[in-house]
Amino acid sequence: MVGPPSSAGDTSSPIDHESTVPARPTTRRKFLAALASTGVGVSLAGCGRAGTPSTPGEGSSEQSAAPAADTDVAAGPPPSLSGPWPQMRADAGNTGAVEAPAPTSDPSVRWETTAAGTVGAAVGVLGTTGPTALSQPDAGTDSESGVYVVAEDGRAAAVGADSDIRWRTAVREGCFPPAAASDRVIVPTRDRLVILDAETGEVRRRIGVSGGIFYAPVIRGDRAFVGTYSGGAVAIDLASGEERWRVGGPSRTYPPAVVDGVAYVAARRWNDSESDAEGGEDTGAFFAVDVQTGEQRWEQPLEGHPTAPPGYHTGVVYTGTHGGVVHAFDAASGDERWQEFVGEWVTRGPTVAADGVYVVLLNEGPIKLALDGSVEWRATQTERNVAIGTNPNLTDEAALFGGSDGVVAFARDDGAVQWREPTPGPVQFDIRVSGDTAFAGDQYGSVVAVDVASGEQRWELPFQPPTMPGPVVGSKTVAGASQRAGTYALRATDGLELGSLGGVDVTSLTPAFLEDESEMRRETVLIAGTGGSFSRVQTIDYGEAPPTDLPPTPTPTATPEPGEPTATPTPHIDFPQPEPRWESAPDVDPRSPITYADGWAYVGTDEGVAAVDARTGALRLRHGLDGSVLGAPAVLDGRVFVVTLAGRLVALSVDEASGNGSVASAASLWKKSLAAGVQAGPAVDGGGIVVADESGVVRGFSTDGERQWMQSLGGTVHGGAAITDGRVFAGTRAGEVISLSRDDGAVEWRAPTAGAVHASPAIGLEASSGAEGITGTVFVGDHSGTLSAFDAATGDVQWRLSLGRWANAPPALGYGALFIADGTGRVYAVVGE
Repeated sequence: MVGPPSSAGDTSSPIDHESTVPARPTTRRKFLAALASTGVGVSLAGCGRAGTPSTPGEGSSEQSAAPAADTDVAAGPPPSLSGPWPQMRADAGNTGAVEAPAPTSDPSVRWETTAAGTVGAAVGVLGTTGPTALSQPDAGTDSESGVYVVAEDGRAAAVGADSDIRWRTAVREGCFPPAAASDRVIVPTRDRLVILDAETGEVRRRIGVSGGIFYAPVIRGDRAFVGTYSGGAVAIDLASGEERWRVGGPSRTYPPAVVDGVAYVAARRWNDSESDAEGGEDTGAFFAVDVQTGEQRWEQPLEGHPTAPPGYHTGVVYTGTHGGVVHAFDAASGDERWQEFVGEWVTRGPTVAADGVYVVLLNEGPIKLALDGSVEWRATQTERNVAIGTNPNLTDEAALFGGSDGVVAFARDDGAVQWREPTPGPVQFDIRVSGDTAFAGDQYGSVVAVDVASGEQRWELPFQPPTMPGPVVGSKTVAGASQRAGTYALRATDGLELGSLGGVDVTSLTPAFLEDESEMRRETVLIAGTGGSFSRVQTIDYGEAPPTDLPPTPTPTATPEPGEPTATPTPHIDFPQPEPRWESAPDVDPRSPITYADGWAYVGTDEGVAAVDARTGALRLRHGLDGSVLGAPAVLDGRVFVVTLAGRLVALSVDEASGNGSVASAASLWKKSLAAGVQAGPAVDGGGIVVADESGVVRGFSTDGERQWMQSLGGTVHGGAAITDGRVFAGTRAGEVISLSRDDGAVEWRAPTAGAVHASPAIGLEASSGAEGITGTVFVGDHSGTLSAFDAATGDVQWRLSLGRWANAPPALGYGALFIADGTGRVYAVVGE
């Protein structure tokens, strides 16, 4: 029997789920591996999963649900936390402070590795709502009202002609580019179409689509034509939300080309076997469907399975396959006009116009075929070095592509490169064109507008998330929530990548490290993912635990100057996937980092707060509140403290569960309204509670809910506060770190940073003490990519180190080093004296 605890971040936006249709796993990995090597992907991170999650409950003021099976009642005592910084913000109280050695001078990067992933952006333009419109941009579109951007964490915005943002909203999770038509913007999530008002951004409707949405939908009038991961092609009435027809399932289908009342669908039909080795490849099919009735007109088999939406031009439809073949079919009869083997693998296209058919080949790049199938040109070897990851988009003179180094224009007549425009990260999704401007979103969340004739950049809009998940540090391992999906694991001594814990098909949240119950005393990781999955996975035992302090970066690597970070290469080994001790899917939708206390793993959820048993995965607590909880709960003496996205601080008491998988009850002790929304959890210890809201107001409360003080910092606070016995520390978007007194909230010192601060600080204390005698260091990353260390007592700068882009994640301390992730997905170990 496990009772409530007795001792003492920010994530992707929440997501709706409506229906579940299981999907077949992918049986061919070569294409995905090739795309991964280029840095561009088929979908934004959270959307490449082969399936759709189960349906959560609707929520009420207080709820419970049947727990996961708990067959071992005598599961033993609850495990202990493992490591110097085992969970988000260090401990169950979210204090963000530990007594530990830390680099106080001469900083250098001991190792760095790309593991944390990135949050990419996709762009939609009014009038280009599907594959058949790629070569037909609406020249009359006013980009002032017709450019929309969606990020994989669910942020959406309308962007004006000068990169000004006209409105912002959140749709929970974005998967593919938005489709903009008339007065609507349609944003695909994993399993829903979210219909936004184009002028205001208000949500008009959410329409569930079973089978998992694949690619951006095609909009024609009041209908959306949707490809799915496993459920065939679907026609949906946008006015009523009703499904009009579904064809081709079970199969993975791209959105169709819709022309003159006919939808042309390219589908990958699953083979009966689970893998290529067991029974052959999946098959491809191409068929035509009446858009009103869903009645199939004709069907043709394909040489391989399709890899992109089909193309259409003057009575002929085209598709390319992974077998390297381009097919042309008569649109009316389905008779094959021709097929042409063009190379190893057609990865993108075709886009078709009067002058020819444009496709992209694996390891080669763009090629152009005449309308009779003969090859007119192939990119030269120099151009092949550009890893292309998008479908072609045709302007009058050029074919535009996104790739590993930005936007590239190839001349339509001979394939020569006309211009290149670099972007901060690889371009993941199809470029959109409106008039004389091309718009592209990249892997790091930047959106660029480029002149289609010259390639000259007109503007760049950083659309990165305000905060990022930070790492946690166990006895041997550094782990964290990858923004690509899954939970990364790195050896703390040298950054060796140990693989993805808990699988890569889960959009993970910040985990927590626990000791293994076995005699080996190894570490395990508690993992939660959006969609309702929990697991506990043993890390790979590879090498010894780090020494007390990681040594300085060895010569000849020099201590980097600002702007010149040390790049210490790290090894990479393909380890086997570790098997989880348990996996569970209770009826909750976790949204926050995990907070672990005395046997229970607490998470904020889409509707309140929940907890699972760390030994078995059984659901122990589920409690609904007045809104989503995105920040890690804080736990102290049997009480749970959370803040809701709506801006309310809530204290709950948790009754002891009776064992055998029962669900505990929770009672609200008190509630306090705040001035603004809060995405970070409160900080709690025996001295009380500290909450920083997004308006920049910090409040101190007793644990009984009595407000003790309030202080305005003069800048937005995204990441929450860190606390010690006598001080409160917070960073602001105004570019400051501020220290307050725990007694009355008075400002003790203010220190400027190199950029806006979006995450909570990490405090390394030399000794616990009151406000007058505090000894230690405050570490914080900022939006310029600079990591700074301040004297905790005075605010004096001890050192600064430039790392990379957008260090918007909270740091973690351990083994004399500082671990932090930046906006490019790199994780760093910073050491010093």
